[in-house]
Amino acid sequence: MSQLIQGKRAGLIGLIFMLAAGMAFAQSNNETDASGEPQVKIKDRHQDWTVRCKMASQQAFGSGDICEMYQQVDEQESQQTVLEIVIGYPSEGEQPVALFFLPLGIRLPPGVELRVDENEPVRFPIQLCSRNGCRADIELTSALVTQMRAGSEAVLVIADPQGRGVGLPLSLQGFSAALDDVQSSIN
Repeated sequence: MSQLIQGKRAGLIGLIFMLAAGMAFAQSNNETDASGEPQVKIKDRHQDWTVRCKMASQQAFGSGDICEMYQQVDEQESQQTVLEIVIGYPSEGEQPVALFFLPLGIRLPPGVELRVDENEPVRFPIQLCSRNGCRADIELTSALVTQMRAGSEAVLVIADPQGRGVGLPLSLQGFSAALDDVQSSIN
């Protein structure tokens, strides 16, 4: 395997490990290591999006901070998180990757559908489920990023146990500023 592919794979694996822990990071944004140093810090808030970074000293690879943007969607009555979206870059020059953390008890075969305003919806599969919930990942194409930057709201449609579509609203307010912030951390 070439060094370039190995390097990209290492970067992607590192990002996936960081992003896959997204729900845990959201619960405790200022976790510390044994020395009391923060593992993840909130860098900035851009309207409905938050940018957080894993500090370089806490990484097993690389020398710069790894940043990502995220948003949580809570159910109104219970205030329980029903969706978290985390967006980051596997490595410089690549398209951003979005990870959607979903609740258990959803129907898996239909996958999920992302609708940005009135644009054509994008369908993608659910990759895995564990005791903490399910995860669906998608590389955000340039066209989809453009739609999200120009949009005001997105809806992620999942299927309930009976197969009925359930729309989870996702605000795009602050999306552009947060994505620019994350992009600047990899340059």
